Amino acid sequence: MSKICPINKDAVARRIFSEYGAVFLAEDNVMLPNKCIFEDETQVQLFQMKVASKSESFGDVLIQLQEPAMNALLEAQKEAAGKNLQISPRGGSIAAKRSYQNTLTLWNSRFYPALDYWMIKGKISPEEVSDARNLPINEQVAQVLEWEKDGLYFSAGFTKSILFSVAAPGASQHIFMLALDVEQFSNLEVRKILAKHGWFQTVKSDFPHFTYLGVEEKDLFGLGLKPFLINGYKFWLTDFEFQSKKSDDS
Repeated sequence: MSKICPINKDAVARRIFSEYGAVFLAEDNVMLPNKCIFEDETQVQLFQMKVASKSESFGDVLIQLQEPAMNALLEAQKEAAGKNLQISPRGGSIAAKRSYQNTLTLWNSRFYPALDYWMIKGKISPEEVSDARNLPINEQVAQVLEWEKDGLYFSAGFTKSILFSVAAPGASQHIFMLALDVEQFSNLEVRKILAKHGWFQTVKSDFPHFTYLGVEEKDLFGLGLKPFLINGYKFWLTDFEFQSKKSDDS
């Protein structure tokens, strides 16, 4: 784990793993990257080209996932249909696979408005804004997280961390093709069916977002995940102390 995501040495990697790290504990028959943050489109494309993936249409929306994840989703959809329920992607094709550019575009949709907002409020100087705009992405993410320690939040409403709104560029589970935003996320029976087929909510701020882990729910504890109930939804989040110890031991 320490080679993939140096959570005990890199503050950004530590935060990314804390927010999105459950995906790195997925079953062995899926392909995981050798890093927790991709640096550019080329790295993302090279990874995605190596993955055994599968595309399927859900209504008029074509989505792409890793093959085991898609097969499990289709089984879940079949079970749901037998109960007169639907499981469908939310937000078009990017509900599943995303490119590096997709994640960068989403990041910028929060980053730039927040820069202007906090500059107008007098909390960030024009010089700091200019510098931040020109930072390499990894340093830009680190700078935003530093500002957020002082309460200068970069989410859409400027009230919470940007990472509760969008993923850092190159860090989205969607890049791995192991995540799906589900339209019917609020339906408890749909969530139970998805969990039965290895799909779980693992990003506490993102209710429509499901991650393919490919294991039974009873086995999630042993992987180093803990359940948290938030507004009636069960999220499986990384047990950070457990993972930090594993990283030290590796």
